[in-house]
Amino acid sequence: MSLKHLFRLISAISFSLTSIGAMAQSAPLTSENYMQDGANKGVVLLSVRWDRKWNCSGFQNAQLRLIGFDLFPSKRSVDDEGADLLLNDAPLLLTKPRFDDYAFLVEPGQYALSKLHIKVARSVRDVGIAKAGREVLLKEGSAFAGTFNVGAGEVVYIGHFYIDCAEEPGLWRYYIKDRESFNEYLADQKKKVPELDTSKASFRLFKSSFFGKDFELN
Repeated sequence: MSLKHLFRLISAISFSLTSIGAMAQSAPLTSENYMQDGANKGVVLLSVRWDRKWNCSGFQNAQLRLIGFDLFPSKRSVDDEGADLLLNDAPLLLTKPRFDDYAFLVEPGQYALSKLHIKVARSVRDVGIAKAGREVLLKEGSAFAGTFNVGAGEVVYIGHFYIDCAEEPGLWRYYIKDRESFNEYLADQKKKVPELDTSKASFRLFKSSFFGKDFELN
């Protein structure tokens, strides 16, 4: 199912500027919270590329603006602006063509994609944000858009996320493709939080029939 088909379930894409911002319950990983709660909670590692992708499926450009995951089954209301794991710090103007790395300390369990915002522009003056929320991504209580799992004391890498332009501007989950690159990625995370036990890190990608392909690291 493409992003266009997801949006059809609720309404047509609206082209009007919308402000976004919310508080997430999960916390960015630090030495302090890892030492305090690392045994009882899980660590989620992921990367997001926030820069605009130009000439994207008929649009001048498209840009990820927000990705949210709920602990599943979600206890949040459909209209709740938050998410249990929320990434929404995309720069408004000055973006860089690179993946930004994130590490979060979260409650253990299964997480489902629950919110997705993508800014699309036909021109400088024709800009809007296409949104899919719980009423679409968690339709009828099903986490069909995609999930990942993390247990207490685990360190889990779930992938690299960026814009896809195959049919319409949409989300796609990429991934590190070899063990050497994965070890380098983990070493970079450990530099930021030296206490992080990367020796037990798992390569466990966000699974989705719409936003990524299955892959296991040998």
